[in-house]
Amino acid sequence: MLSTSKSQHGALTLSSILFKHLTPLTAFSPFSSKPNSNFTTPNQIATTPKQPAARTRVPQVSDPVSASVVDSVCSLLSKETASVDSLLNSFKHELSSEVVLQVLMNYKHLGRKKTLDFFSWAGFQMHFQFDDCVVEYMADFLGRRKLFDDIKCLLLTVSLHKGRVSCRTVSTCIRFLGRQGRIKEALCVFGEMESKFGCKPDNLVYNNVLYVLCKKESSGHLIDFALAVFRRIESPDMYSYSNMLVGLCKFGRFETAVEVFGEMCGTGLVPTRSAVNVLIGELCLLSAKEAAVAKVRVKNVRRPFKILVPNVHEKSGAIQPALGVFWEVYKLGLLPSTFVIIRLLSELCQLGKMEEAVRVLKAVEGRKQSCVEEGYCIVMKGLCEHSCVEEASHLYGRMLSQGMKPKLTIYNSIICMLCKLGNLDGAESVFKMMNKKRCLPDSCTYSALVHAYCEAGKWKAAYDLMIEMLGLGCSPPFHTYSLVDKLLRENEEMDLCFKLERKLETQILQKLCKDGRLEDAYEKLKSMIEKGFYPPVYARDAFKNAFRKYGKLNIAQDLLQTIDEIDNNEEKQLTNEPIDRAMMQKNGRVRKDHTNNEVVL
Repeated sequence: MLSTSKSQHGALTLSSILFKHLTPLTAFSPFSSKPNSNFTTPNQIATTPKQPAARTRVPQVSDPVSASVVDSVCSLLSKETASVDSLLNSFKHELSSEVVLQVLMNYKHLGRKKTLDFFSWAGFQMHFQFDDCVVEYMADFLGRRKLFDDIKCLLLTVSLHKGRVSCRTVSTCIRFLGRQGRIKEALCVFGEMESKFGCKPDNLVYNNVLYVLCKKESSGHLIDFALAVFRRIESPDMYSYSNMLVGLCKFGRFETAVEVFGEMCGTGLVPTRSAVNVLIGELCLLSAKEAAVAKVRVKNVRRPFKILVPNVHEKSGAIQPALGVFWEVYKLGLLPSTFVIIRLLSELCQLGKMEEAVRVLKAVEGRKQSCVEEGYCIVMKGLCEHSCVEEASHLYGRMLSQGMKPKLTIYNSIICMLCKLGNLDGAESVFKMMNKKRCLPDSCTYSALVHAYCEAGKWKAAYDLMIEMLGLGCSPPFHTYSLVDKLLRENEEMDLCFKLERKLETQILQKLCKDGRLEDAYEKLKSMIEKGFYPPVYARDAFKNAFRKYGKLNIAQDLLQTIDEIDNNEEKQLTNEPIDRAMMQKNGRVRKDHTNNEVVL
């Protein structure tokens, strides 16, 4: 019988009786590491007429007698521990392909070892004259368990006993070998299937070979051989084309991939979605690389070399084929994935092809809802960056008409565009609109408006926005603050300068306390005291709580005590005043003498 042992690849393999009959054949087995002189090289591949794939019907146990035999065999195998030959000796004359197949399909109940023992016993009883469905099922069974030596044993034994090895069986073997990276062995099976098994390859076999060469082979050395195999097929189907497209894109053969795609469209076939995703996605990625950098050769040195430099001139060589592929599959009723559509829109906007981007967006919005919202954000941002005011306004209205709620990025893009164009009234109206829509602005929103107000010389509006920005907890960029401070000083608004600086310093102190950066917070408060800025009560509490949280309140007490002493001194000075300042202010009779800084009636 068949016993199990460990193979060099770590999987349990069948050993034995079958291999005893295969000794003369092992030198040229499909899994031999030695090259076969009969193996077809890429230059020797000729066009072979297409062989229609015969779909094998799985027999059903309709005969009550056969069903009874299956039940009896499964019962004996699952309960008894004796040898299979002694257990099933009485069933020798009742064996058939459908009985064997139904017993094999009970492998979960029997276990792997007994299933393999039964198949070996049944094969010798029937001289391995099984129907195709039995051999195909067994090849799949062994392949799923990575028992590749046993698949070799199965194919050669069936062939040795003049049994039939179908194309589906060979394709199953090739597919499982390819999945495990055993490319050479898979190609040996493909090259010897006619000479060893008398089986001409059909589209199913070709497709699995292309799957192995294009998707599982990673070196790229066999892509020309894959193309030769593809050209050998008389009538390629959608999977043949799709596998070839993936392989050509994977190894950078984009021109050939576009040509193959054109051939496919000419035949009226529709590629798989994965092939479309790879083709469009890789072309967009190539376009992005072209636009980002360029290779420049440095010659005026002893050893010339190439460097990458930013590409100043925009190139659109790869984006046009990507756009063409998109419209072709769109006509065929197929759309790429959301990720690929977003990548295509982003690249079109990056290259300034806004008309094409809008067309693509309108084409997919009714059929690909998952990418519509993000697509609108990308296209709106691109329109605003290229100052396409009318198109952006139209697209914004289209968003609102479809019930979509614009995101903050869209509002920011519109406001930045209007501010760059000097349309402050429009920017203000959009800012009010986003507040009405309950979309909270961020530092980018405020910074764009503040810069526009500063350029227009409107210091009061710029100051008010800065105070509002700080009140919401947004941290302004340093150059934005510097611009407002400079404008206020130019207009001699020193009080507002000090107030703005105090507000900013207080916010920075709070953020440092919140982040737990105690050393920086301590230095910040110390510098504020030196400048004469005393934080409000809520900032002091935040400072005190932060130090208390980390058990370092004693360190903070020095600064807090200094602030308290200053506050007490100010209170004493106010209480020692001979005039009731509060009453005089209430009656409106106090004024400041700017010459001698004294309070007079």
